[in-house]
Amino acid sequence: MPARRTTASETTFHVRYAETDRMGVVHHAAYLIWFEEGRSAFIRERGWSYAEIEREGFFLAAGELRAKYLRPARYDQLVTVRTWIETYKSRTIDFSCEVLDTPSRELLFSATVKLICLDDKGSIARIPVAWSEWLDD
Repeated sequence: MPARRTTASETTFHVRYAETDRMGVVHHAAYLIWFEEGRSAFIRERGWSYAEIEREGFFLAAGELRAKYLRPARYDQLVTVRTWIETYKSRTIDFSCEVLDTPSRELLFSATVKLICLDDKGSIARIPVAWSEWLDD
């Protein structure tokens, strides 16, 4: 399978109060949840879903995460999560994301996660050829 950067998916929303501390600053773990939502949106926009991947007997487990927290996001701020596939190989997919302040497009957070394809027994598996429909977009 080719290693290829794909078109990004964008998801925009307001920071929710429950994602912040008493100072109104987003908790560091919330960014990872946003990244997960970005990956789900990316797959859905291409006609698949993570639920469908699981029904086919496959799972994508996080094997490595690199994250940079650049500027704090705050309660009620409008943010955009940009997500794309940086590369993929026969058994792994590297998703990247950026969290941006929507009006200014200022970069707040960036990350890359290496997901490992597992079968329903938890063993490392080859990425199914049928996935190329959304991997190569």
